[in-house]
Amino acid sequence: MKGLAILFNEDHTITVIEDVEKEELDSLCKDEKTAVFWREEDIDWDYGY
Repeated sequence: MKGLAILFNEDHTITVIEDVEKEELDSLCKDEKTAVFWREEDIDWDYGY
């Protein structure tokens, strides 16, 4: 399942990752201490919402 992830980093930056698999996101963030907001892909980015 693909979706949108917003990562809130310790240095107060925000990283947005679009169209990413949940498993891939888990492996990317495994060692980092970030808060993650995950939203399953139900947003039509071509249409705008």
